Formats: sequence, structure tokens, C-alpha cells
Amino acid sequence: MSVFVDTGVFYAHHDTDAARHADAVAVFDTILDGTYGQPYTSDYVLDEAVTLTRARTGSFDAAYALADRIRGVDPYPTIVECDHTGPDDVTAALTAFRRYADHDLSFTDAMTVALCQSRGFDTVCSFDADFDGLVDRVEPPA
Repeated sequence: MSVFVDTGVFYAHHDTDAARHADAVAVFDTILDGTYGQPYTSDYVLDEAVTLTRARTGSFDAAYALADRIRGVDPYPTIVECDHTGPDDVTAALTAFRRYADHDLSFTDAMTVALCQSRGFDTVCSFDADFDGLVDRVEPPA
């Protein structure tokens, strides 16, 4: 069993001022309890989450701390396994991006769909309803 954690969940969990911070904390508690199995993410989500954090908070330190949190750099525990993508993954993501053009996916989201298919991740933990109908999704409680 496995869960792929999406950008918005990482951001909202890390930023205590985020509108859905409490929701992200609640779902992360469930993830840490092992309810969904091993948590994964990708280098694409890491990129997007760090960029989003810097843009929304205006803080380099907050963005860098989120990168350390995702990667499990001390003082943060290693919890999430970060899948690194390669050329075949990019090709698969471009295929998904084209196939699901009507879903308004970002390219990072298309990469997530492709990784779920190729790596066999069971579900995506995301606030983003654009995944619905493409992969199983766990939505943090509102």
C-alpha cells in the first residue's frame, strides 16, 4: 500500500498560515499512522512545493525548510520517499498531459498521474480535484 503526497498538502502542512493548514496536519497524522502505507512524492512535487512556498511566503528560509522536511534532513525525520524521474517518466508524463488535456492538469500533475501508473502508487493525497477520475485520491478533510 502506498500514497503519493501532492504539492498543496506539503505546502499547507508546512505553512501554519495556510488556509488549509489544519486539514493538511490532520491528513499527515493519518499518513504517519500508516493508514495509506508508504508515503512517496517526486522531484517534480519537491520543486513545485519549494517554489510555491517561496512565492506565497516570500521567504527563502521557509522554502528551504520545506525542502529539508520533504527530504528528511535533520531535524526532520525521513518519512517520505522522493522518487526521482528520468527521461521515460517525462515521456509518460507528456502522454498523460495530452491524454487528459480536458482535466486542466499542470505538467507536474501529469507527471504524478504517470508515476502512479508506472510505479503502482495506490492513491494520491491532494486537495486538487483535477486528479479525480484519473487516480484514486485521498482528500484532506475540510
